[in-house]
Amino acid sequence: MSHTCHARGCETPCRPQYLMCPRHWRRVHPTIQRLVYRHYREGQCDDKLPSEAWHTAADAAIGYVATLEDHPLRVAEMNALNECGFTVRESKGGLEAVETN
Repeated sequence: MSHTCHARGCETPCRPQYLMCPRHWRRVHPTIQRLVYRHYREGQCDDKLPSEAWHTAADAAIGYVATLEDHPLRVAEMNALNECGFTVRESKGGLEAVETN
C-alpha cells in the first residue's frame, strides 16, 4: 500500500511517517508543524494507533493548507484549527486561518 500526501488533491508519494509532501509541508504554519511533531509517536504508522492529539494537529495542518489553496474545509479541520489556536475567517475570495495567540 502506498502512502501519499494528505493535502487535498495531492497524490505525491511520501513515507508513511510524513503527513505531507515537502511542497505542502512547507506551507503549514510553524505552530501547527510543531504540534504535529510534538504529538507524533514513533511506530504509530505501524500499529495504526496515533493519538487524538496527533489527529487534531494533522487535521489542523491539512485544513491550514486547504485554506491557502482555496479548498473547502471539513468540520474536523475547522475544529482542529480552532483547538490549535487559529481562527478561520473569510477573506478575499476564500477562507484564511489566522493564529489567535
